Amino acid sequence: MDHRHPFLSEYYTIIAGYSIVVLIALLFFIYYLRVGLDSHDSVRIDSKSDAVK
Repeated sequence: MDHRHPFLSEYYTIIAGYSIVVLIALLFFIYYLRVGLDSHDSVRIDSKSDAVK
């Protein structure tokens, strides 16, 4: 134990815990964007754009 910084281990634990929470939130956000922006199952609204091509 470091006597100059008696709460250093608690600090590292808090930082590690928050890092894990932020990482999990980031992964859920990336998953949400990948699923939400998937255009393969989208419905075509304007059928005239196919006739122009």
